[in-house]
Amino acid sequence: MLFRIVAVALIVIVGSIISVSSLRASEKEESVAVALTEYLLSARAVLATNQSLINDPDKGNKGFTADVYEQQVRLEFLRRTSADITKMADDAFGKALSEIHQSAKQVITEAQPLINQEGKGFKGFNPAAFGAKVGAALEKRSDIRIKQTSLKFRGAYNKPDEYETTILAKFVGGNKDQSHSEELTVDGKKVVRYMVPIYISKACLGCHGDPAGTVDVSGHKKEGYRDGDLRGAISVIVPVL
Repeated sequence: MLFRIVAVALIVIVGSIISVSSLRASEKEESVAVALTEYLLSARAVLATNQSLINDPDKGNKGFTADVYEQQVRLEFLRRTSADITKMADDAFGKALSEIHQSAKQVITEAQPLINQEGKGFKGFNPAAFGAKVGAALEKRSDIRIKQTSLKFRGAYNKPDEYETTILAKFVGGNKDQSHSEELTVDGKKVVRYMVPIYISKACLGCHGDPAGTVDVSGHKKEGYRDGDLRGAISVIVPVL
């Protein structure tokens, strides 16, 4: 947690993003990875807040548009980082945050027919599904990768690679404020890999809690998690330029 606070503090002042050109290369990429993680956590929080609205079968137009999402995620991201997602500087850091934000707005826009569908309760558009779609949209815009992963993954898109499996195992039973950042060479290219754990909250127990093995509303088997258990992690890969 200390690293995340320091990394964001290096690039945020009075609610605005400042230049990070004075940082060494890997520090720049670490800062980008931390900020993208905070954005995705903010985005997931907004989806969780609106979940009952999205799943309301008796209401057609929910009013949860990309513009409404932007208003809400702006406040959540400000709360987490003191940075305004709608006022990014024109540098690599600002560009990365703008790209993930535009990716998220794109996902919300494309999901409007599903969100506004009447007569259907659970629509499969929850924080995890939203996060996966944001990661896929960002991958089309950028060479940065961000995903949600878990040792108990539900979809192939969340399956951890060998590196993620190793770090997830280290997160098990560890401090809840932990994170992992490392500069590596992958296929001849330097990258920063950053991971931060995600923990089960009470709101998650309806789909992921007890009784283990029973089928939840999404058609998946519940894992039997308890409040506070490690669910998985957000994993980010940022090329070092």
